[in-house]
Amino acid sequence: MNFANMKRGETTEQIRLFDWARLHERFIPELKLLHHIPNEGIRTNGPVLKAAGLKAGVPDVCLPVARRGFNGLYIEMKYGKNKLTKEQEEIMSQLVEQGYKVSVCYSFEDAREVIRHYLAKSDEFDLVNCEEAIKVWDECEGYSKEQYPCSPCNECGIYKNRRCEQ
Repeated sequence: MNFANMKRGETTEQIRLFDWARLHERFIPELKLLHHIPNEGIRTNGPVLKAAGLKAGVPDVCLPVARRGFNGLYIEMKYGKNKLTKEQEEIMSQLVEQGYKVSVCYSFEDAREVIRHYLAKSDEFDLVNCEEAIKVWDECEGYSKEQYPCSPCNECGIYKNRRCEQ
């Protein structure tokens, strides 16, 4: 997507996040589940959407992957001086009570780091290593055990063999 004429804001940061996720989902398959929950904005069919379940305060991004003792991850994207609304604070608090990890991120980079940390199978391995691992003919060559003992690419053939515990 061409950002040249778009003013940087919450939407552009979220687009950058999903561009990053699409780029890496082959090697980090959980990223295929990352999705946006379109609850923001003013719509002409607002009453119909509310009747169908649209709810103010629901975070923007959801990753329905259980990891690190959580049921899933929700991210509320903000930009600049934007603050959480009362409805957002209430919903996010309820999500935490239900066992979800919830984060507020003010940039694409912040959200990417939250997701990388959340999906990493171990604190000893950062998923940025998967992103930067050597790829030959679009296949991940991974890292050696000596370099990263808990590398998900290390013996897995594109992150499929989950040899590191959650």
